[in-house]
Amino acid sequence: MAAKSLILGTGLSGLVGSRVVELLSSQYDFVNLDLATGIDITDKSQVDRVISAHPEAHGLIHLAAFTDVSKASQQKGDREGLVYQVNVVGSQNIARVAAERKLYLIHVSTDFVFDGKNPPPGGYTEEDSTHPIEWYGQTKLMAEEAVRKSGAPAAIVRIAFPFRSHFASKLDLVRSIIDKLKTDSLHPMFADQTIIPTFIDDIATALKVFLDKKPSGTYHLVGSSGLSPFDLAQKIKTTFNLPGTIKQGSFKDYAKTDTRPRQQYLKLSNAKLKRDLGVTMSTIDQALSTLKQQLSSSTKII
Repeated sequence: MAAKSLILGTGLSGLVGSRVVELLSSQYDFVNLDLATGIDITDKSQVDRVISAHPEAHGLIHLAAFTDVSKASQQKGDREGLVYQVNVVGSQNIARVAAERKLYLIHVSTDFVFDGKNPPPGGYTEEDSTHPIEWYGQTKLMAEEAVRKSGAPAAIVRIAFPFRSHFASKLDLVRSIIDKLKTDSLHPMFADQTIIPTFIDDIATALKVFLDKKPSGTYHLVGSSGLSPFDLAQKIKTTFNLPGTIKQGSFKDYAKTDTRPRQQYLKLSNAKLKRDLGVTMSTIDQALSTLKQQLSSSTKII
């Protein structure tokens, strides 16, 4: 049996990363570089030490990030704050060492690099201008720019609203809706907003293609359905045959009372991903059907 290739990664114990490891572990061995394993990515010497210890590595997936958008907004403009240090400085360190080692880097970014005001009918493409409107998105865009400037062999992949079947440490949007429908405690869901929920199993499958083909450039690694949170809740209720009431909420009304800038129409196109790499991402109906099978399975997934 051939030896498995080694993949280095950051954030491999998180919502997305742990599922990537689980689904690809039959093909790769993984080494996790983050605080869970005692590695501080904001310290370049630590990053360099770990990466240099594995010259045989086939690639590096950079998932680690400060992703709490509301908490991030409290640090707006603070370059000494944790959000900037993790998202920007950490990414600079990862990219610089990848460049020095000529190690293929997959940098995971976000749909929040767009302002969500007026996307094209088919959704934002990789060629559309970015314009983040809050600190989290701003730091993630700075991280993208750091990767591009580093000279590392790299792909930047933007993901959006990732969800999966089981993960004890954090509820994603889909499982949160499921839980709240079961207890009839779901808050009003916006009908005048667009998001792209993305099945994490599809992200893992796509990352395998990136590791195999090592393309460069920017790709939208998102689901194939743009819909409102209200419509998403309706689909979840129907698919899982759940009780609970779904009330219609208004993004525009909520935005008048909320001090944090929020994106209304975060619709991204994944056409380039399919055209260039042959990767097809699930529609929300397909993903929810698979999710239902996984949740009903006696074998739980992390």
